[in-house]
Amino acid sequence: MAKVRDERLAWLAVRDRLNRRSRRRSVLGRLFGNLTPTGTGFGTDLSRGSVKSRMMRYSFAVDDVAQRLTPEERQALRATGQVPDWFLGAVEKRFRELRWRRRGGIFG
Repeated sequence: MAKVRDERLAWLAVRDRLNRRSRRRSVLGRLFGNLTPTGTGFGTDLSRGSVKSRMMRYSFAVDDVAQRLTPEERQALRATGQVPDWFLGAVEKRFRELRWRRRGGIFG
């Protein structure tokens, strides 16, 4: 069996939860998304692109945060396929930092 990096194992452990989070729409997204027929139109195209973009930022965040795992946490990840309790909170924080940087901070 090929060796899988700990960062990849961490991604696999949290991917489904992050996918659900990335699909949440804002109030305006729900409003405009509901104005178009399901599966077609303006709202659908925008939401697909934004979900993909969010998942990409989440993947970078998971990779960054996974590097902070201690040897004991890495061993537990390999044994159970579960990340520590603090992990998702740290991923969300890193995700926001990446989004902030992409937007150029306050004046971006």
